[in-house]
Formats: sequence, C-alpha cells, structure tokens
Amino acid sequence: MDHSNSAPPQQAQHAGSTTKAMDKIRNAQAYMASHMEKTITREQLAQVAQLHPEHFSRMFRKLAGMSPSDYLTRIRMEKAKSLLQQSGQPVLNVARKVGYSDPYHFSRRFKKYTGMAPSLYANRRNPRIVALDGFGHCRALGLEPIAADSSRPGSHPESWPEGLVDLRDATEPSPAAEILRELAPDLIITMRSEWREPLSAIAPVLAVQVLDDPIYEQFPDIARALGKEQEAQQWTSRYEAQCESLRKQVHSCIGLARVAILRVRNGLLQMYGTLNMGYPLYRSLRLTPPERIWMQCACNVHFHSSVITIEELPFYEAEHLFVVLQPDSGAEHMWAEIRASQAWLSYPAVRAGNVYCVDVQDWLAYDPVSIANQMTEAARLITRTE
Repeated sequence: MDHSNSAPPQQAQHAGSTTKAMDKIRNAQAYMASHMEKTITREQLAQVAQLHPEHFSRMFRKLAGMSPSDYLTRIRMEKAKSLLQQSGQPVLNVARKVGYSDPYHFSRRFKKYTGMAPSLYANRRNPRIVALDGFGHCRALGLEPIAADSSRPGSHPESWPEGLVDLRDATEPSPAAEILRELAPDLIITMRSEWREPLSAIAPVLAVQVLDDPIYEQFPDIARALGKEQEAQQWTSRYEAQCESLRKQVHSCIGLARVAILRVRNGLLQMYGTLNMGYPLYRSLRLTPPERIWMQCACNVHFHSSVITIEELPFYEAEHLFVVLQPDSGAEHMWAEIRASQAWLSYPAVRAGNVYCVDVQDWLAYDPVSIANQMTEAARLITRTE
C-alpha cells in the first residue's frame, strides 16, 4: 500500500490534538461572546473548555495570541463601540450590556482601548469641543469647537461662526466651571497640566503637551482623541506636499543663505530658534539659521529663543531677516532705536534689502493651520512672488 500521501502517525496525532484544543478554545470564546454582560471568571471559561484553569490560560494564549482576559476586554469594547455608534444608548446602559456595572471603570477601559471617552465616541461626527487650546488643530481636522479662548494665538475670533462661545474672560486664573458645565462638552482641550484635574470633573480632558511638535505630535494626539486619524493623515500629506513645493522655490532663489527671525518687544529683543516662530522657516522650509542659533538648537532640542541686545545683533548675522514687532509704543520706540544703530545698518539682510516685517498675531500662533500659513507667507516674501 502506498502511504506517500499519508501523515506519519505521530504528526497526525499532533494535528488531531491541536484541532481538539482549538475547538475547546472556540467554545470558551463563544461563551464569552454570548455572556459578556455577566461576570465571567477564568474558572468558568476553563470549565466550558473542559481544561484545568492553568492549562486553559496557557493554551488560550498560545492559540489566540492573547490572554483570556484581554480577549474578553476586546470583544466587550468592540460591542460597546457598535452600541455607542448605532443605538444612541446612554453610556451607563452600554456599560451594563458589556459587563461593567461601574460606568467609570467602563469609561477608563474604553478610553484606554480606543483613545476616546465613550461619550465622545458616540458623538464623534459632531463632538462638542471646548478648545481652551488647540483651536487651530481642530480646524485642521474640519471641526468647529463650541467654545474657545479668543486671547490664544491662532484663534482668529473674527472668523468664528455665530454662536461659538468666547471664554476669554472665563479662564483666569482658572476656567469657570459653571460656564463649562452649561456647555456640556464631550472633550476639553488644554495645554495647562494644572487644569487637567479640575476640568476632569466636568468632561473628558485632553492635556496636550506644550513642548511636543504641533504637527507631528500634538496634532495626531488630538486627532486620535476625536477619532479623526484619517483626516489628520490627509491634512499632513497635503502640508508635506506644500512644504516640498515651497522649499524648491525658496532654495532655488536663495540657496544656503542664512535666515533669522527677530521679535521686538518693549525693552526686549529675541532671536528665535527652530520652535514657535522659527518652525515655518527652519522645519517647514528647512532654511539655514544663523550659526549661533544652529548651535543653540543642537545643544537643546527645546531651545526657544535668545534674548539679545542691539549690540549682539552681529552675532546672529543672516542674509534674510523676519521681524515680528509687538504692537505697542514701547516696542515701536525700541524698533526706532534699533534701526538707527550701527549694528542694524551693517547687518547683511539690511544691506541687501531683505527685511520682512510680519504680523505678530499671525506668527505667534503655533498650530498646523497657522504654521502652513506662515510658511506660505515666508516663501512669498523671500521669493517676492504674489
């Protein structure tokens, strides 16, 4: 008899054993799916699978790739996502239907699993967002907050739709809890870590890290919390394509010429690094900073700016200079003093006629939309195109 196509006895026995084990694990998984609203213990599942509890746990992990408790959490969370999206049921009801008697415990588990609070997930098409910070991030995602602080750079209150609540006078020294409760937000966004705990009593809070990259760290964090990862990826792809196009234009125009950005305030001069107002120049357009700025940024990844005197201006020589002038009489007086100084008159960008004054409100903003606009303005000024 030809046995060339038959498995050896030991191999066949092993295959049969594996099939039986899989059947036992599938029985346990089916039990979880049909009883997820109840308390389920490992002992119950082991009894369903007709295995010793310890052996059941090892076998389940081996065949399912995760522990029984992780698998149970996963199917509960997926069921909860479906109920929240389709049924419109209150979070408390959904929590009970997937086996959580404590809605707060359910909310913590759900947020850990999805990155979003249950209430926000249920309303993610039109979430009610209070943007104490991150207004521009929301707009990049195509979302309109229900309330924001117009004093924050990049908020552009002149373009707000009718009905958007201005919290400008309700956030010092801390946000007014009564006003926020009346707004009934799904999410509050802030960059002030000290506000996280008191705000959490009102609604889920996303505390954005102020030192994180606004486009590649803050933006994805906010998008994830709002279930808008795809929108964030699409916006970032468009931004990167725009960066590439503008870089080619600018670099073909000025090559490796140095570019600096100076802020003039009342009694204070600041030369900026690669963060904040320097971001669109040095990160988006990848222009060359003055050597001293480059060295300071290399030594400190969070380097913000250097406070300098008029006499120190030659240490930050550049062939192109952006000037951000504070709109007050003290800054105007200092600006006049700077322009009359020898350090200014001998500065390379001044001699070449490459000094560009830009609006402080537009350039103080540090969000995806504002950075893209700053980059576009910088490229237009440098290349002298409309």
